Amino acid sequence: MSSTLLDVRNLRVTATRHGSSFDIVDDVSFSVAQGEVLGLVGESGSGKSVTCRSLMRLLPGANLALTGGEILFDGRDFAKLSDRAIRAERGASIGMIFQNPASHLDPVMSIGDQVAEAIRTHRGVSSREAWAQAVDLLRQVGIPDPERRARGYAHEFSGGMRQRAMIAAALACDPKLLIADEPTTALDVTVQAQILRLLLDLRDRRGLAIILVTHDLGVVAQTCDSIAVMYGGRIVETGPKRAVLKAPCHPYTARLIACQPNHAVGGRLLPSIPGQPPVAGQMPPGCRFHPRCDLAVDECRAARPPLLQRAPDHLAACPVMAGVA
Repeated sequence: MSSTLLDVRNLRVTATRHGSSFDIVDDVSFSVAQGEVLGLVGESGSGKSVTCRSLMRLLPGANLALTGGEILFDGRDFAKLSDRAIRAERGASIGMIFQNPASHLDPVMSIGDQVAEAIRTHRGVSSREAWAQAVDLLRQVGIPDPERRARGYAHEFSGGMRQRAMIAAALACDPKLLIADEPTTALDVTVQAQILRLLLDLRDRRGLAIILVTHDLGVVAQTCDSIAVMYGGRIVETGPKRAVLKAPCHPYTARLIACQPNHAVGGRLLPSIPGQPPVAGQMPPGCRFHPRCDLAVDECRAARPPLLQRAPDHLAACPVMAGVA
């Protein structure tokens, strides 16, 4: 079995607003092994993106702060590194691709220059060597005629090509872990499948570990080895993909699965989860899913349920629900 590359323990991210503070990532723990693809799943606002950005200490706002926990990467705690030290690790140890590449690619720099800039910064090679490596990376991610397209700009690329360019930039310094934050959301089905195949191919060729952030369990089923389900800033279930999808042990996970389109029952309305996700700073006590859960009992409302083992490597934070075959 591959050794653990990333071990996140009791991660906490706190927001400050109008003089008050509240946690938006609350005591989150998970791990990723070398070569593993972990699917981080949940509705919008569940804390997935903030969790991933905190791993690189790139929180999206001055009012957010990493206030607790450990981020053990290859034996070092990234939570304790100085600002200068963590800057050196971004890209070199952990790369990140974003949901909307158009907002993260510089519109006035050529694509090749953006990829080459990261190579020069971290590897200290000449401009000519960095450019040659950038063109080769664009070739590796499937951009046609990379020598010519490297001189193009983001607005000249299609959505799928922009995402490939961002993947090339994220791989520029040969990181061990790639965080893919909703990388296929804005793409059509055909291009989405191509990007997912590319990520898996890169995993196989480079031995990359990948955290795939998504709300789409269909994507998870195609690509991931394991799943961590987030709700209200907490992990509510985690385990091997097949175990979680076949026998979910938390009502939220079960309802996410039930909401997925099923061609076998075409023509019917898709089920939905009643109610709305909790708002940051106004979280309910106990299990944060209990206001939307028809299985909730007094125990769920009174105290936060711990993550308990239900099967080998399969944990869930529900005192009521057992695995559903």
